[in-house]
Amino acid sequence: MDPRQHVNPGDPIRLAATQVNGLNRLLATDTSLHASSGGEQRTPYTWVYAKPSTNVTRWSVLAITGIAIEPTSSADRATAQFESIPVVTVDTSSESTTACGVAVEPISSGKVGRIAVGGVVQCKTADLGKTFASTIIWKGSEWSLIRLNSGIVRAHFSGTWEKDSSKSVTAELLTGTTYTAHNYIATISSQTDCKCFIMHDGSEWVLVSWDLHKLPSYNAAKQQVLTHSADGGLAWVSTTNCS
Repeated sequence: MDPRQHVNPGDPIRLAATQVNGLNRLLATDTSLHASSGGEQRTPYTWVYAKPSTNVTRWSVLAITGIAIEPTSSADRATAQFESIPVVTVDTSSESTTACGVAVEPISSGKVGRIAVGGVVQCKTADLGKTFASTIIWKGSEWSLIRLNSGIVRAHFSGTWEKDSSKSVTAELLTGTTYTAHNYIATISSQTDCKCFIMHDGSEWVLVSWDLHKLPSYNAAKQQVLTHSADGGLAWVSTTNCS
């Protein structure tokens, strides 16, 4: 049976031996995994099983660091386990985290429990800086509601940002949080508090857009076009005299 197939109470099912054995191993290591008499509980988030190296409280923000049992090129037990029920390893999240989840139940060290990795989930407001480019849907003094791993951050920077160089930018919504992003687009001449957007491409943060009104020579009272400047950057020029 495909482990991703939805079933209802009373439906006949056939499980492969590897699936049964995988479930038994999970149940043997974590007693919090048990059947619910009320059927499947629908949640606004997507979750996976995670195995931490320290005790984890509910709603903790965690960095995803790897796979608990890594599959191989062979059809062995490790691969069968990954195909039926993958389990990720997690650790304490930080501002350098590139993939994160939120524990939706307490998880003891070395045991297995559920973490949200996508969709909408609750978290503590104090942990927002650890949530890796998630969208803040609602923010209160103690609690917040976020959409996990949405991938884009609104930030600002000052000074010149050369093409093919990295620069530290400050997040707009998370006070005190900074990211180091790479500029593959064009040289941006000296700026003060220039708004920008960055995304993570799987290996690094990259600049994807910025406030073009901050570029040199912009004048809202004139008709202008955007062109390249002598230093290889971008600049606004008049449509009548190209200067």
